[in-house]
Amino acid sequence: MTDRSFGGPWTQEKLQILSLYLDRYTTALKNQPFRLYYVDAFAGEGTWSPGSAYASDYDDFRELQKGSPRIALETKDRSFDKLIFIEKDPHRCESLEILRSEFPSRDIEIVNEDAKIALPTFCDNLGISDRAVVFLDPFATEVSWHMVEALARTQKVDCWILFPLSAIARMMPRKNEPSSELADRLDLIFGGREHWQDLYTASSQLSLFEEERRQERVGDSNQIAHQYRKRLESVFAQVAPSGRVLRNAKNSPIFQLVFAASNPKGAPIAVRIAGHIIDNW
Repeated sequence: MTDRSFGGPWTQEKLQILSLYLDRYTTALKNQPFRLYYVDAFAGEGTWSPGSAYASDYDDFRELQKGSPRIALETKDRSFDKLIFIEKDPHRCESLEILRSEFPSRDIEIVNEDAKIALPTFCDNLGISDRAVVFLDPFATEVSWHMVEALARTQKVDCWILFPLSAIARMMPRKNEPSSELADRLDLIFGGREHWQDLYTASSQLSLFEEERRQERVGDSNQIAHQYRKRLESVFAQVAPSGRVLRNAKNSPIFQLVFAASNPKGAPIAVRIAGHIIDNW
């Protein structure tokens, strides 16, 4: 059994937003002839509890909390026809198997595989009458642009992405361009250097020991998130105009929860629902 203690109040916040959307999504499609899928690309164990830094401060979070797989299973107005939980850690898959045993009548598939392989395969196999909500909730920066693009191409998927804002900001130093290794990683996340490099500009200062001006990052983490949402807009039918910033106990932004819809016909109402939850919940 792996350690579930990793979250904080922001975990509860993102999951409540997801829960509200799943309820509205399944209600909106209640009488439609679609086969509905829920896909959790980084499913974890199905439960979570706050890390040690938060356990003493948030008494209401001391108990194990429902994770996104269980939340999706308990969506009530119209149940998902099939739920796919992707998790590359075999020990976490064992916990998901226990969760599946609690719902013997449900069509649940547990995929013990890396999401970068399993998710494009899922996208390729979607049928004409299939629709899906996909939750991309990585532990770090595992969501590659290849995965995002595969979802957008389906024109059948609504997608929630937990964008790791603080991790990306650390990869993009303010006073210098990223190292070669970090730049390559950012290329994978944004889908090419040209999609993040304009966040840098020549420094106004030139030292006596430099022949060229250094590059420095302009703007703050909000600009990084805006750049990513703009990138999503280039491939999805529609993207919610704002994301939900999730903060730690020091009120520092650590994630931004963003929403994108791939179906041209359904995107306007999907984005309207998601945007209302993001802005008003």
